[in-house]
Amino acid sequence: MTQVSQTTFYLAAFFYTLSWITALGRCPRVSLVLLAVGLGTNFWSIVCRYVSSWPLLSMFQGPFFLPFFLGVLSFKIILRTPPESLLLISLIFILAGVAILFPKDCYLPFLQSKTVFAHLFFLSGVIARACFFIAAVQAFVYLCPDSLVKIPAVPRDDLSFIRWIIGGFAFLTLAMFCGEMWSYLGWGSPVLWDDAMITTTMATWFYYVGFLHLHLFKNWSLEKRSCCAAVGALLVFIFNCYPEMGKYQVPNLQWW
Repeated sequence: MTQVSQTTFYLAAFFYTLSWITALGRCPRVSLVLLAVGLGTNFWSIVCRYVSSWPLLSMFQGPFFLPFFLGVLSFKIILRTPPESLLLISLIFILAGVAILFPKDCYLPFLQSKTVFAHLFFLSGVIARACFFIAAVQAFVYLCPDSLVKIPAVPRDDLSFIRWIIGGFAFLTLAMFCGEMWSYLGWGSPVLWDDAMITTTMATWFYYVGFLHLHLFKNWSLEKRSCCAAVGALLVFIFNCYPEMGKYQVPNLQWW
């Protein structure tokens, strides 16, 4: 089953690559079809991975799940908004490429993960990251000159990326709550401070807490909000995606 999941993900990455190439070649319909095929193949890979470890949970599998959730959640945007679609497809292509470098199924399922809280922690966290990436893409397009994105100016009151951040924050909060419940049931403590992923997830959560609080200030311009939303994607990758990259992390890089 693990070999099937690995092979199907390679196939999904291949379709993502073709979708990206055709998007660059300004063939949006072909790119959209290839993206849909890639998402379907990626979904089958996810199912195989889950079945192989069920009812336990194999952590550090986020790199394989993130391109799928990013593509599904942003599919409507990709369908309707050309500049954002190219950036989103490029991001899916990059994330799939990062996942290909992941060690080949070297992590075994957690013995204490036979609880719904473990699965909610994992899936909610991946969905939250996808929402933050979508928000960053929309914020980046907002900040780009019209000559670069080649579309009419984005409305000055466009707050669509704010809604994605709110959704991502809600899922991240749910992930943290479920993670605390899972930690308490499995190890007798709601927080394991020696786990770098816990610390970095909290750092991401506090960043977006600050963002949403500043959003309430009327004198905080939309340009500043867009900059913070775009920077947030970089922090999400460093704090939440990087720790899952296994042996392909930068050697000797410490979080504290």
